[in-house]
Amino acid sequence: MKVLICGGGGFIGQRLTSYFLSQGMEVVILDRNRSRVTSHSLQSHVVDLLTPGLYQQEWFGNVDAVINLSGKDIFTLWTENNRTAIWKSRITVNKYLLDFIAELPQKPKTFVSASAVGYYGDKGDTEIDENASKGKGFLSDVCTAWEREARRAETLGMRSVQIRTAPVLDTRGGIMGQLMKSMKFGFTFRFGSGQNWFPWIHMDDLIRVYHSVVVDERLSGPVNACSPHPVSFSEFLNELTGFKKAVIIPFPVWILKLIIQETADVISFSQRMIPAKLQNAGFLFSYPKLRDALKVIFSRAG
Repeated sequence: MKVLICGGGGFIGQRLTSYFLSQGMEVVILDRNRSRVTSHSLQSHVVDLLTPGLYQQEWFGNVDAVINLSGKDIFTLWTENNRTAIWKSRITVNKYLLDFIAELPQKPKTFVSASAVGYYGDKGDTEIDENASKGKGFLSDVCTAWEREARRAETLGMRSVQIRTAPVLDTRGGIMGQLMKSMKFGFTFRFGSGQNWFPWIHMDDLIRVYHSVVVDERLSGPVNACSPHPVSFSEFLNELTGFKKAVIIPFPVWILKLIIQETADVISFSQRMIPAKLQNAGFLFSYPKLRDALKVIFSRAG
């Protein structure tokens, strides 16, 4: 099997590339930076995905699946410029990719697009499967448009999958990477009461989710990528500080919103997310419980 990964040099992309290669698959990477992974089964092309005039048909030759992981980091202040960059790096890139694929003489069978739990907005204590309604706010609007563009692949005769990803647990990036910055100095913050639901997924399981949606034709449309056991944000911090000692400092959400405005939604929303489609397809998580996931993460980091 041959897979093309857009954004293959990023936080998730590097791990996904290495995993696919270990499974005997061929990989093509399109990214702003050349891949740090090397293999005779890997092609790496440096390209700005927002410049479709640079795309080349030969890159897509005999490709079975296209995975788009491209997206500007949301852990930044959402100024107008950053909002535009967040939008273009997701929705516009999907559009350009599918416009290009539409002209290919031989199209890939599957188009997989990253998405995020932000689609659901703030859902309180309600359990969220893939049938739950979209939420309100910038993140939800981004995810909705992101997925709508990805589903255009279906009009080209392709299977389309949108991976609604929970916060990924890995010390090298994502929300955990952000928290570790302050924990190096012996403290971290609990925003609000901490009773908001916090969905999460171990990086290894996320990589296996991407593998599953590529090879399992039963999976299509939105797919929740998260542990089957979400926790409260307080519980997450308590477990985290059990492995990396730090004082938990309460911080009012209203003050946080004054400082970073709508960006606060990323850590203040309550999302009791469950991976219904994956469970129905028989997917088995390697790390369904938070403590086990953190134990492995910190054993590798140490």
